[in-house]
Amino acid sequence: MSTQVQIQMATQAGASANARVTHQSNSVVQNVEESNVEESFPFSEEILPTDTDEPPKHRWRILIADDDEEVHSATAFALRAVKIDGSALELLHAHSAQEAQSILQTQADIAVIMLDVVMETPHAGLSLVKTIRQDLELRSMRIILRTGQPGYAPELEVIRNFDINDYRTKSELTHTRLITTLTAAIRAYSQLEQIEANNRGLSEVVRSSNNLFRLRSAREFARSALESLGKLLCVVPQGLVCVEQRNHQEIVDTDLHVLHGVGRFGVMVGSILEKAADVEIQRAVRRCVASKTIVFDGNAFTMWLGHGSHDVVIYFDVERPLQDIERRLLEVFATNLAVGFENVDLFERLDFFAFFDPLTRLPNRSRFLADVDQDLFSRQGGSRCLAIADIVRFSDINDALGHRCGDTLLIGVSKRLRAATGTGVSMARISGDSFGIFGPENAIDLAAIRRAFEAPFFVHGHALAVQVRLGVVRVADSKGSAVELLRNANLALNQARQSGGGASNFFTRSLSEDVQNRVALLHSLRAAIDFRRGLAVHYQPQVDARTGRLIGVEALLRWRNDYGEMISPDRFIPLAERTGMINELGLWAMEVALDRLATWHGQGHRDLRMSINISPVQFRAEDFVDKVRHIVKLCDASLRHITFEITESVGLEDHDLLASHLTALHAMGIKFAIDDFGTGFSSLSQLTRLPADILKIDRAFVSTITDGPGDRAVAATVVMLAQSRQLGVVAEGVETAEQMQILLELGCDQMQGYYFGHPMSPDQFDAWLLERPKGSGELPIS
Repeated sequence: MSTQVQIQMATQAGASANARVTHQSNSVVQNVEESNVEESFPFSEEILPTDTDEPPKHRWRILIADDDEEVHSATAFALRAVKIDGSALELLHAHSAQEAQSILQTQADIAVIMLDVVMETPHAGLSLVKTIRQDLELRSMRIILRTGQPGYAPELEVIRNFDINDYRTKSELTHTRLITTLTAAIRAYSQLEQIEANNRGLSEVVRSSNNLFRLRSAREFARSALESLGKLLCVVPQGLVCVEQRNHQEIVDTDLHVLHGVGRFGVMVGSILEKAADVEIQRAVRRCVASKTIVFDGNAFTMWLGHGSHDVVIYFDVERPLQDIERRLLEVFATNLAVGFENVDLFERLDFFAFFDPLTRLPNRSRFLADVDQDLFSRQGGSRCLAIADIVRFSDINDALGHRCGDTLLIGVSKRLRAATGTGVSMARISGDSFGIFGPENAIDLAAIRRAFEAPFFVHGHALAVQVRLGVVRVADSKGSAVELLRNANLALNQARQSGGGASNFFTRSLSEDVQNRVALLHSLRAAIDFRRGLAVHYQPQVDARTGRLIGVEALLRWRNDYGEMISPDRFIPLAERTGMINELGLWAMEVALDRLATWHGQGHRDLRMSINISPVQFRAEDFVDKVRHIVKLCDASLRHITFEITESVGLEDHDLLASHLTALHAMGIKFAIDDFGTGFSSLSQLTRLPADILKIDRAFVSTITDGPGDRAVAATVVMLAQSRQLGVVAEGVETAEQMQILLELGCDQMQGYYFGHPMSPDQFDAWLLERPKGSGELPIS
């Protein structure tokens, strides 16, 4: 039957048939729309295709699959000038199901297929429907099934069993019906494509956002953002990202700098936008910054990603008009990009404060050690060294002028150090006023560094003469990591501090050995105190040299380590004072000595007094007086027979606390002897502040007392001073009869030293007491 006859027959079919087909077509389209709209964006209704008078932007592609050539010709004739929603039709032709499948596999954007049921086989069209939906996965394409032999495929069964969108007999497709059916199908296809575009775009937004949120670098974020925009819009990216320059605390440059660019904008990276970009781009960016949102302008758009007063702008040239759905997706993506860039900015700030010094902008200790370790691992050969430079008496400047001046000075020092070192040298601020320097040995010139500090610093109206001291370690002289290098450089710096001024010192093996010995000694002392292992209190007699009468003893700490070696008090007492262990050690020695004093008093030596050395560190403890009361009560000792020996340096301690402790102890009946008098600071002025009962002439003056009249002048002065203030006086370190005789002539009667007796253990002292002559007045010589 010819196509003309089919059209005439269809025209005469009557209104009832038309109504039935129209109702069926609309029902299928309505079902498709209702089944898919629920999955679209909320604004999907706004993007449905509408009639327009604008020039067609594209063509609707229609595939005619029929084995009857007249059907192809008639359909092409009927649709030759038809436009649907402002777009013309492009017809593709296939004369078999196999040919149609080939076209579908190679051609894209086919909106509708008008498919004959019976072609090379009675059910070729129905088989192709399954292939289209299941194998080719063409879900949006509309399928209009046409048949001239309804008996081969009953309508109800086909609609129920096959995913088609309309089913017509060829006699039903009049010219009008053909156009209305295609219009409904194309509109359904357009909406499904828009929904699919929504879904694809949203998926790309989610995927890109997830990837961008993992980034920690602003430059890397900018690169990925431009790439993601290209993928979202299915274009080769052409754009740039520009930002304000910041120092992680404040904006330092309000000009926008191109952080990253792609395509033709790649050459602008690192440039100021106003110098690199044309006027139109500059205007677009300014409009975007002013509105702080996304601005669409023809084929391009500008996106603001800043936060607060920090401006970040993306300019992207799409090079084609943007569809409505693309604009909507860009608005969603812009929000995610803004949050992502704010996160990156936060991470960069956290990273900066974790690894850099905000004041000097230099790396901090952690970053410095990591960089040095990386250099040690990667570099082979070459002489390198690490130095620590600190500012001499920086705390005095800080205290006198304030932290604001101190901060300004630190910035100035960092700049001079940088200027004084050669290329390839890394620097860091590793502590308050200390700077780490690492690099080739010939690039760290100590003389050049010293010269850099010859000129004064002018800080807030003050001219400050500043010196730096340096501790240096050569990599070749120190094995291990950056931490080991820094430790050894610090040892050398400590040596430089002892030299005073702007000295410098190099690390040597002996320095490390000394430190290791001190650490080992410290650990052993800690164990000795904890377990009372090797510690003992020895006693040296104090006598009246004129009568030979024993008047007292001095308690002296002794320590034998785990190896059986006697450790000199000159070594372990200062160590205990520096570490604070002297508090615990001194209280233990006091308890042992007073317990022994109570024993001797019980044995009949009731006039014997006990002298105990008290460290200045002990006086700093607020509860020291309470501890003394407790020990005296525990040992049942006589307070009037206790003498605390203190040095003149106690007078340099906190005066209020010192006065409180000394007054309280003196009121209890405890006497005070100033040990090593004349060797400390401002002896006479300190004497007026300390509640002294006894002055002790230091052994240094006693040892030279026999050398001549001039050498005995100091001892004579101390005796005269004591007598004038009605104080007792004791000479220590007396080793010969000649020294004893001269001291007696000077008026000093009370003495102690090897001439009378060495420091002895309790048992040895008891034996010494038994050996003393009774009533003769003679003195035993030890």
